[in-house]
Amino acid sequence: MPFNDTAKNAALDALDESATAGIKYIGVHTVTDPGTGTTANSGEASGGSPTYARVAVTWGASASGQKTNTNALTIDVPAGSYAFLTLWNAQTLNSGTQYLGHLPLNGTVKGFGTIDSSGVTSDAIQSAAHGLADGDRVMVFNVFGESLPGGLTEGTIYYVVSSTTDTFKVSLTSGGSAVNATSQGELYFQKVIPETFNAQGQITVAAGALVLDATAL
Repeated sequence: MPFNDTAKNAALDALDESATAGIKYIGVHTVTDPGTGTTANSGEASGGSPTYARVAVTWGASASGQKTNTNALTIDVPAGSYAFLTLWNAQTLNSGTQYLGHLPLNGTVKGFGTIDSSGVTSDAIQSAAHGLADGDRVMVFNVFGESLPGGLTEGTIYYVVSSTTDTFKVSLTSGGSAVNATSQGELYFQKVIPETFNAQGQITVAAGALVLDATAL
């Protein structure tokens, strides 16, 4: 069921304020999907010098179904490729009560899309002025608890191909064949820009750049 902004803001503020379920720390994950289970899939950054650690985050008040961080984040990471920021209520452990979800790294381009009957034939996702370009990497998520259109998988990082102003297709490889859409449906997409380090490095997130977005609920 859809919620209005009052309910969305209240839910997001609870994630900030709750002592047991509040999002208090941000972590970094590799290009392996962290998942949406009670524990994160393997792939959280580890090691390095200085040693990697989740960092504390502070949040502003929710507005229009969104909440953003008020402090800039700097997270030390060892050499590797990273694609996700993970949400935690504790600085350590992953035993089933600390993990709260994830966000694509650098995922500022996002929106809704649909695959209609013509899209099942053409494999095209319709999304007016979506802002994506060929070669961009993107993830897709379900909307209102509905199933994703057939052929698409949540947690997979796809490449955008055959994009136009109002449509795009996705592929498992850069410039590759489009994923075959097998059924109609809605989706929410978010761009992800992985960051690769050949040696110890830092992932930075500016104040206001980390967005908890409930507009798809």
